[in-house]
Amino acid sequence: MADQSSFDERVGTLIRRLLDRRAAADHWQGHLASSALATGTAILALHLAGNGRNHRGADVHRLVAAGARWLVEHQNMDGGWGDTIRSRSNISTTAIIWGALSMVPAESDGVGGGVEKAASWLRNVAGDVTPEAIRAAILRRYGTDQTFSVPILTILALTGKLGPDADAAWRSVPQLPFELAALPHGWFQHFRLPVVSYALPALIAIGQVRHRFAPSRNPFTRSLRDGVKRRTHLALREMQPESGGYLEATPLTSFVVMSLAGAGQADSPVVEAGVQFLVDSMRQDGSWPIDTNLATWVTTLSIGALAGYDALS
Repeated sequence: MADQSSFDERVGTLIRRLLDRRAAADHWQGHLASSALATGTAILALHLAGNGRNHRGADVHRLVAAGARWLVEHQNMDGGWGDTIRSRSNISTTAIIWGALSMVPAESDGVGGGVEKAASWLRNVAGDVTPEAIRAAILRRYGTDQTFSVPILTILALTGKLGPDADAAWRSVPQLPFELAALPHGWFQHFRLPVVSYALPALIAIGQVRHRFAPSRNPFTRSLRDGVKRRTHLALREMQPESGGYLEATPLTSFVVMSLAGAGQADSPVVEAGVQFLVDSMRQDGSWPIDTNLATWVTTLSIGALAGYDALS
C-alpha cells in the first residue's frame, strides 16, 4: 500500500496533467472515436438530400463515396459493424449501414461486397433478410422503446429493404405522433411519448415521412396530421441550432435530414442547415463521430473531478 505522501504526489501529478490538457483557461475539449453508425446515417442523409449535387461548394457525391469507402474498410471480419471500429457487430448498426450502402452508386470501391457481407451477417442473426424477419429482429431488440427501432426501420423503408410495396413497407414502420409537437412544450410531461425527449426532432421528421407514404386510414387522424404538418415543420426549424446539428449529434441530424428529403422536402431550410452541419463535421478520413462537440461534457467531468478531490483534501 502506498503511504499518504506517495498517494498525494500521484494525485497531484494527475491534476497537473488534467489542467495541462485544457484547450483554454476555462474549458476542456473532447474527441470521440469515429462511428460506423454515424457515418452510415450521414451518407444516406447526404445522398437523399443532395442527390449528387454540389452543396455550397461541397461535392456531396464525393463525400458520400468517401464515407462509403470508410465503412467498407472498417467492416468487421464477420461482415457486420459495431458502435466503434473496435466494437463487436450489432444488428442496429449493421442494418443501418446495409441499407445506406445499398443506395450508394455501384462504382464506389467495394460497396457491393460490403453489402453482401452485411446481408450474410444479418441472416445469421435475424434468420433471414426478408422484411418480416428484419423488422421482427429490430423490434425484438428494443421492445417498447421506439427511440431507436423506428429510426432504423425508417432507414430500411427509405432504402427499399422492407419490400417493394411502398404502402406495405411504410405501414410496417410504427407511426410516431408528430402532431403532438404542435402543442406547447410544457404539455409534453403529461404525455407518454414513445421516444425520449431529446429525440423530438426525429419524432417530427420521421413521423412526417411515415405519414407521407402511409397516412392513417382514420379520416380524423389523417386530417389532423395534414393540418399540423406545416406547424410542426416550423417547430423543427425553431429547435435547430445555428450549426444546423441537433444536439451536435450526427445520427439525430441525419434522421431529420433523410426523413424530410425522403418525404419530398429536400429544399426545406431545415434540410439545408442539416446538410451543412454534416458537410462541416465530416472527418478527413471520410468518417463522422456520433457527436462533434464534447466541450461541455468533458469540462463538467473535469470540474467534478477537481472539486471532488478538493472536498476530500
